[in-house]
Amino acid sequence: MTEVQAAPTESKPGISRGQFIRNAAKGSVVLVGAGGVMASMDGVAFAKTTKSDITVLQTGYIAETLAVAIYSAIVKTYFSSLKLDPGNLSYFKAALKDEQEHLAAWKAALGPKNIPTGFKLTVPAKYVASKNALASTASTLESAFVSTYLGAIDEFNSAELKTTAGGVAANEATHYSFFNAILPGSTAVLPAFGPKPITAADAASALTSLGFLS
Repeated sequence: MTEVQAAPTESKPGISRGQFIRNAAKGSVVLVGAGGVMASMDGVAFAKTTKSDITVLQTGYIAETLAVAIYSAIVKTYFSSLKLDPGNLSYFKAALKDEQEHLAAWKAALGPKNIPTGFKLTVPAKYVASKNALASTASTLESAFVSTYLGAIDEFNSAELKTTAGGVAANEATHYSFFNAILPGSTAVLPAFGPKPITAADAASALTSLGFLS
């Protein structure tokens, strides 16, 4: 069963995009579905999907599970405890719905035999210890999600999945801009052609190195 838990309280700042990319470069992680690595194709909803697409979808599933957990915690806990702007609650709820829809789409595409299990997601408290730490962590993760989905466009074999990944990347970019705008002196603007694409394996590796995934 997948677990999402908070670590003991710490007061260090949030992660940086550079730190995420450096950790992504350290190695790769093989994701395992309930039926094994690159499990059966039963239940895949997209046309012309290959087994290699499954491993990318599994990474997306894990990333979106983390996103749903973080946005849920913001709405239920951090919004109040960190005294976030009252006018932003409707945004956080809308963003949570976005992430829930992404997760539902990947779950449907994977089917029950391919959904990854046995992993644990943790949100280290140092990443949410203050308003700025939360904004820094969330903007870094959202930028990384954009990088991952841009990379998925190259990795996916299914044309339909490529288009869907592009759409999700565009959506995640709006989440990045919102959180980045909270930080002092930020521009809330990604590079003109988007952040550097990374592979799904690199994204999973970075999440592991930074303590989110085990």
